[in-house]
Amino acid sequence: MKQPDFDLGQGWWYPAILGSVLFLIVLFMPKVRINWKEIYITFGIIGYIVWMIDTTIAVPFDIFDINHPKKTGLSEIILYGVIPSCLSIIYLNFYKREKKWTLVTFFVIISFILEWLTSKVGVMKGAWQIWWSIPIFLVAYAFFLPWHLKFIRKKWN
Repeated sequence: MKQPDFDLGQGWWYPAILGSVLFLIVLFMPKVRINWKEIYITFGIIGYIVWMIDTTIAVPFDIFDINHPKKTGLSEIILYGVIPSCLSIIYLNFYKREKKWTLVTFFVIISFILEWLTSKVGVMKGAWQIWWSIPIFLVAYAFFLPWHLKFIRKKWN
């Protein structure tokens, strides 16, 4: 019988711990500006978008690899499916128009540090320069996520 082709890979503990901590924060944080329905929708949408970007851009152009380039592993599942969704939910929970740029700056810096640590522990490898992520984080936090929440509230509330 063939063994499953699943890769734990180098530094798997980092995304596992980070993903668990962020998930617990989402679960137990006081829900200030976002409700459970919005959390549910955001978790799925953000996870889907990140997976699709990886599948359609990062993989075909071999921009970077998460551990083994030919295997999907725990690190990849958590880095694409859990961490960005949790960060987005936490951001939206504290989002206020009056404090938008302070919050955007804080979350861009946090996201950059977390991605930098991902490369430092050896999980993320390749040609990708992590500072390239700053404009992506900026667009996500400053424009996409506020629009996303507004859209959810307009459509389903």
